[in-house]
Amino acid sequence: MSPSFLKAFKSSRHSKNSKKTKETNDTKDTKDAKDAKRPTNLIKKLSSKTSTGPPRTITAFASAHGGKTFVEKSIELPTLGRNDVGVAIICCSVCYTDTLYAAMYEDHVVGHEIIGRVESKGEDVTNVEVGDIVGFGYIRSTCLNCKHCHSGQENLCERRTTFSEGVGGFANASVWDSRFVYKIPESIEPRHAGPLTCAGASVFGALYGYNVSPTATVGVVGIGGLGHLAIKFARAWGCKVVAISANPDKRRDAVAFGAHEFVCLKDSILNTTKLDYILNTAANDPPWDHIIGLLEANGTLINLGVSRKGSMDIPHRPHLFKQLKVGGSLVASRHVIVKMLEFAARHNIKPEIEELEMGVEGCNEAFHRITHQQARYRIVLNVPRHLTR
Repeated sequence: MSPSFLKAFKSSRHSKNSKKTKETNDTKDTKDAKDAKRPTNLIKKLSSKTSTGPPRTITAFASAHGGKTFVEKSIELPTLGRNDVGVAIICCSVCYTDTLYAAMYEDHVVGHEIIGRVESKGEDVTNVEVGDIVGFGYIRSTCLNCKHCHSGQENLCERRTTFSEGVGGFANASVWDSRFVYKIPESIEPRHAGPLTCAGASVFGALYGYNVSPTATVGVVGIGGLGHLAIKFARAWGCKVVAISANPDKRRDAVAFGAHEFVCLKDSILNTTKLDYILNTAANDPPWDHIIGLLEANGTLINLGVSRKGSMDIPHRPHLFKQLKVGGSLVASRHVIVKMLEFAARHNIKPEIEELEMGVEGCNEAFHRITHQQARYRIVLNVPRHLTR
């Protein structure tokens, strides 16, 4: 997510009413034409809501002073649309992307690695039940009617809405399109499930989407929130895994996560194993000449990390003469997220986490640790008892 992407996103978002959290989500339904042809009593039934009372007031923690701090506030949630669920949030882990959005938008409730319990649901909801533990996050909804949505790539929908367009996970409750929430396997605890909904989905989506063979050698650049999970997933995938970092102190952790080898970018890397794929999870640009030099001929560099820089300085000659490929991978689509959760449960893949209480102090501390690269390796904000629903 380069600055150009964020700028375009901000422009499209500027026209939206800042009171969007008080609106219903029914406007995205496209059943009006069909309903007009149905019996009157059926039309009345379809247009009803599960929740017909006034919007619920929740407690949320919104960004302030350019994302440098947070403030507690009360927010009214919209009533449920036919396809919506009301969720009591249990916890929300913190992604580097949250720091970018909080810096861009004042008085905004970020958070997109969210785990909660379904409290209520619209009458057209069929995939979850009240009481289910669910996860949801980066994508709030899509049009479900374009070529990308029809082909199972709704994450690429040009009309997708994200967590930033409404109340995110730094709150004790939210309303979400049920078609973009996912039941969490019973073997995965909520505190471990949160980071899987974005970080886990992103790295798994890259392995799945690029058809990485279990016999491939995969390098992982950046041993952080995404990177440590990339190592775990690639190892469980069957690949030979090479962890790559500029910090030599990450060697022990990388090996513990499942890396077969460790490469420090500050050392000579001439004799390092050549890589079929590199998953770049770093937030800062790595030394691209070194990184490209690690790829085998016909190798592929897959970018996952969010960089503040708007371009990549890829050396031309090795890219040409080794027939290298450079691509990207956004957070996974719905069916891939479901597969990821099943895979994580089957292989007992869990993120390494630090836990804080969700509140002004906890949000501030989480952002400080993330922006100073001190998190080990994902910070989870737990909704305190006095705010649980």
